[in-house]
Amino acid sequence: MLQPREEEFNGHLEQAITDAQQLQSTLNQEYEYLKTSDLKAFQELQARKQHDVQTIQLFDALRNKFCTDSGIDREDQNFSQHLTMAQQTMWRQLLDLLAACDKIHRTSDFFMRIKLESINKALDTLELNSPATSTNLYNNLGNAFKSNIGRSLYKA
Repeated sequence: MLQPREEEFNGHLEQAITDAQQLQSTLNQEYEYLKTSDLKAFQELQARKQHDVQTIQLFDALRNKFCTDSGIDREDQNFSQHLTMAQQTMWRQLLDLLAACDKIHRTSDFFMRIKLESINKALDTLELNSPATSTNLYNNLGNAFKSNIGRSLYKA
């Protein structure tokens, strides 16, 4: 039979798994909105994503409290060894979900950076009348500036 502290931690662990699944769903939606360039929906999703992340952070505080109450070092790399077999399974599931969330987040971040870079290059190309480009008749390689415009547009 589990002690009340372990039962309470079970409840927190189950809730954290549910919260991580919600975060994963939110991050998947965010990525889809980025792919389809639905910026309005993307922006509206940010408050939900922030809430989802905060619920995961809350679990971390609850886990730290559990560790303190149980005499477990919070930084113990083998934290799961202090858990029951059922808790170890749930802990592994939570870690897997969080790793998947991290991967989705990194993919979205990379995708967004690529899009922003493309937009910035297109804007740079369109600023032909700016003071920086108005006097540059030749690029660093000695080619005429106008011939470089087509290549820049092609790359963007």
